[in-house]
Amino acid sequence: MINTEALAILQDKNTSAEVLDSLSADEDQFVRVRVAAHVNTAAETLVKLSKDPSEYVREFVAEHQNTPIETLVELSEDTLVSYWVAGNANTPVEILNKFSKHEDENVRASVAVNPSTPEETLKILADDENEDVRSAVAKNPKNA
Repeated sequence: MINTEALAILQDKNTSAEVLDSLSADEDQFVRVRVAAHVNTAAETLVKLSKDPSEYVREFVAEHQNTPIETLVELSEDTLVSYWVAGNANTPVEILNKFSKHEDENVRASVAVNPSTPEETLKILADDENEDVRSAVAKNPKNA
């Protein structure tokens, strides 16, 4: 059963980090997804949620601006969330460079639009065999 009270709390942009932390243990994965996506979720809560059994929760952790770099590095080993780690502007350059050679073109495209991707890597991705990756390079803010 969906926890409608929790979902209502999660729609409030002013919900505190403490309330979000308590909701991060909810049995409903959709509540945990919303916690992982909430702008006020603290880094400590995101670290806990990075180990969630639900890949959907981990995806939102991987793309959250408050996720600690160490957690992004750990999540970069999780093949189910590589795409979202590759798109996070806080992902270390070493991981972005590694992902720029990823077998999945969607991961490479995510690296290509990441504003933290080094220009040298963007130049390599601009010649990628996949058209979507090349198009993503053109959308990178560094090429604006």
